[in-house]
Amino acid sequence: MVGGAIAFSAAAMTGVALAAPAEAATLQGVAVDTPAGYGSSANGSMNYNIYGAGCAYRLDVPVASPRSAKGNLKVTSTVNGKTVTFYNKKPTSVMERPVWRPTETGRHVLTATLDGVTKTRTVTVGPGVQFPDFIRAGACFVLPIY
Repeated sequence: MVGGAIAFSAAAMTGVALAAPAEAATLQGVAVDTPAGYGSSANGSMNYNIYGAGCAYRLDVPVASPRSAKGNLKVTSTVNGKTVTFYNKKPTSVMERPVWRPTETGRHVLTATLDGVTKTRTVTVGPGVQFPDFIRAGACFVLPIY
């Protein structure tokens, strides 16, 4: 009798596990993939790790189970009290790669939101000059900030 109850319980638990809903999409973070810049931001100077206004940067936004997302992945940049949405699409891969082009200097808060989950990253942006593609593969030269 006890053996039958154990077998029934095991079968019931297996059924519950199999009937579980599909995994929900999960936003895992936001990071700037493109290096900060050359010139004044390189080699440990005072402007190390500063990005350039007017330059383009690729972001990495990892999303687990993107096909189960209920809404769009929204990525914004907030600086000096102004928020700009530069990406607003349904995720299609486990690594979304939107392009961010800051237009103002200052402390930018990059925010990614998906299905009620929000991740942020704060970066500093100084004046920058985007090189053409044939010079250093289009890198950004960040001007000195003192």
